[in-house]
Amino acid sequence: MRKTPIVLAITIALSAASPLAADDHDSDESLKLAIHHVKVKMGHGMAFRAGMEAYSACLAENDYDESYSVWHAVDGDRTGYHIVSSFKLWGEFDEDDDASSECWQKEGMREGVFDHLSSWETQYAERLTAWSGDMEDSNVVKLHNFRVDDNSDFRSVVSEITTHLKEADYEHIGTWYDMLSGGYWGADYFVVEQFENFAAMDEDRKGYNGVLTEVLGEDRTGRVWDAFREALEDDKGYWTFMLERRASMGYSADD
Repeated sequence: MRKTPIVLAITIALSAASPLAADDHDSDESLKLAIHHVKVKMGHGMAFRAGMEAYSACLAENDYDESYSVWHAVDGDRTGYHIVSSFKLWGEFDEDDDASSECWQKEGMREGVFDHLSSWETQYAERLTAWSGDMEDSNVVKLHNFRVDDNSDFRSVVSEITTHLKEADYEHIGTWYDMLSGGYWGADYFVVEQFENFAAMDEDRKGYNGVLTEVLGEDRTGRVWDAFREALEDDKGYWTFMLERRASMGYSADD
């Protein structure tokens, strides 16, 4: 299975890629993400990181031609990691993955990763290019998750908001995704707010509200946000969390 190099072992050892946080090597309209939500056993973080680094090094030795990124939770459950890869067509899951298979067959490789996990959950998402800005280089991301009551109203108001942002040439629009899988309490959509590093979070950005207020005025902006809130579920309609990229645990064919 290409684009999701860990899937082969998961189907054997557990069951494949993330919210998002997101792998940022492709901005095509059809880009999809496989998002693996991983939880590591308490006290096993260092060993898990070493196992993932060994796996990445093995892929490099075998000239693996795909990429994935690994992100660590900054807030909330600090045992959480997101392993994120991208793909365009579902048919890519039918393809053989010789390089990854060879790495998983190495003595101690599976144990070095899976013996340190307490859970593994996978979701899929599709990039919404019409709502998204240009991809930025980021090592820290903030994910804003939305659980929607009225999908039509939500899409209408987000389309209006992002149109105004693009017309104003706002540089921090973020990258929007439509969740393709998930349970009743899962997000329906999320947007990735990207930062070069933690210091960039101290920058004074206008934000969506600041741009809209400049364009529409306070009263009209208030009505837009009212429509946005009304489109969300009353119970757990919005939540957010932060992730930090762990470059040594990921793999890029370009490096």
